[in-house]
Parts: sequence; C-alpha cells; structure tokens
Amino acid sequence: MPSRNRSRLRSSSMLSGISAVLGGSLWLVHTILLAVRPLGCVGEACFQGGRHHRDSEDIAWVLLVSVLLLAVSAGSAPSRDRRVRPFLTASFVLLSLGAALLALGLVVNRGSSDGSPLWWLHDSDTLGRIVPVLGTLTAGIGMLRDGTPRWLPTLFILAAAASFGVNIQDERVLLGLPAGLAWAALGVHVLLTRRRRPATLPGQDIHGRNREKRSLFRLRP
Repeated sequence: MPSRNRSRLRSSSMLSGISAVLGGSLWLVHTILLAVRPLGCVGEACFQGGRHHRDSEDIAWVLLVSVLLLAVSAGSAPSRDRRVRPFLTASFVLLSLGAALLALGLVVNRGSSDGSPLWWLHDSDTLGRIVPVLGTLTAGIGMLRDGTPRWLPTLFILAAAASFGVNIQDERVLLGLPAGLAWAALGVHVLLTRRRRPATLPGQDIHGRNREKRSLFRLRP
C-alpha cells in the first residue's frame, strides 16, 4: 500500500507540474498574441474616426485551454494538509468556473446573429480573466502556508495583483504576462523537485518519519 500511495503521489505531482507548465505557457502565448495586434481604443477615443477595439474573440480559445490546464494543475496537486487543501480546492473551483465562463461566452457568441452579447464572459480583460486570476491569487496564498519556497507564492500574489490592471486595448495587456510566468515557473519547480527527491507519503520525510510541514504543489522533501 505505501508503494502504491507513493506511485500515486508521483503521478499526481507530474500531472500537476506538466499542466502548470503548459497552462502558464499558453497564458503567455495568448497575452503576446494580443500585445502584437494594433492598439485598440479606450473610452472617448473609441468615438473618434478610424478608432476601433482590439479584437480578442478569435483567440479566446487559447485562454480557455490555458485556464483548463491550470485547473487540472490545481486539482491534481498532491497535498492533504488541512491548512492548505482548502486553498487548493478554492483555486481549482475558481479556475474551473473561469473556464466555464469562457466556454459559455464563446459558444453563445459564436451562435448569435447579434454580434457578441456575452463579450463580458470571454473578453480577455473582463470576467473570463478575472475569475482565473482570483484562482491564481488563492493558490499563491495557499503556498504561503506550507514549505514551498517563498519566491513562488510571492510571484503568484504579485502576478495576480498586476493582472487586475490588464486592459487588452493598450499596453496594459502586458500586465497579464506575470501570471503566465508564475504558473510556468511553478510547473518547472514541481517537475525538478520530483526528479531530485523521492516521493513520500503525506506527513513523512524521505526516511518515513512523521513531520509537520507539507509542501503544496510538490512532492515531500
């Protein structure tokens, strides 16, 4: 049984790490694809001749896939610490909700003949991004409560804070880059930690002794 549990921990850790790397990378790709498009308009500038919004609907599916992968990462993270697990669960729920909102907006708008009635669900600086950003913030707060290196939760919290200032119509779209970097960095950390250290059962060190701290998103040292 212990061997089976260790194997399950290894598999969960690998799934969590790979999903974080892929999801974070796609988040970066989506942000860069938006940033290289011609500038849009904000506020009264949109009423000036020749000005129009920067389109995002055609690549919203990239953000959707990214958020789905991040939800998988949070949901498969191997932690049973009662202090940490609620944050992981909340992060998973928020990321899953964000993915559902994005998908709903895309499906309804694609089938509508009246333009994009649910643009506020999938547009990249509205609800479709804000809810996953809250999931990122929740994951960062959870990492503060365990043995994860401090630079990771700090990066998550700062990245989430920056993401609240995103506006895809101008240069502020680049404020979305840190969130993608944070998740990708977490995934790399998880995978490297998994390669260096053997899997242990929750609450044990590598010698099988009980210990108190349990690390979020990674195998136990």
